Amino acid sequence: MIDLAHYIIMYLNRGKYEGNTLASPKSIEEMEKPRVRVPLQVFGESYGYGLGIIPNFFGYKLVGHGGSVLVYTAYMGYIPEKLVGVALLANGSGYPLSQTGLFALALLLDKNPDELPFIKYEKTYELLSGLYETYKGTMDARVVPKGELLQIEICDKYTDMIIPLIPEDVEGDVKKFYAVQAGGKLPVEFIAEGDRVELIYERYRLKKVGNLPQ
Repeated sequence: MIDLAHYIIMYLNRGKYEGNTLASPKSIEEMEKPRVRVPLQVFGESYGYGLGIIPNFFGYKLVGHGGSVLVYTAYMGYIPEKLVGVALLANGSGYPLSQTGLFALALLLDKNPDELPFIKYEKTYELLSGLYETYKGTMDARVVPKGELLQIEICDKYTDMIIPLIPEDVEGDVKKFYAVQAGGKLPVEFIAEGDRVELIYERYRLKKVGNLPQ
């Protein structure tokens, strides 16, 4: 961990470490230039020379890299303009270290981490997850988080369905998703007003009546 922190310090010092020049400022700048857009786009990410680049992280360029082999995971990230960085190492395969690192960097910038997309989705899924039923309880359903998605589970003696939901817009009081049905997109909406949450699925309107059992 200490070695990785020193490595970040070298980048922040534009190639210098403890009075020694390990790389020129020009070569560091070349490494930090976006070269190729990566397939997964959340922040407009690109890949430079051995480093990943987020061009606009709360208004600043963020440079970093993560990786994992089985349960051995790591992330480093730094913001040259603000001279701050984080280094994380873990033996675990749970919450992604890259997201933990972005959370920490947001705090270092005195920004609200709740504005990060993955935090918004996590909080939305916590709000929407639970037990639902139609009028007079004629149909019951569960809304359950599964990885990056939510899914509706309707399981009784007549029906056994699991419907994955793809998020489209989780801003505002109406959270919009869609399900894939018969090769097409079926709109699914959650209406969240205070503590009241309702689910619109096909011709059904279900109200959240409780939380998932622990």
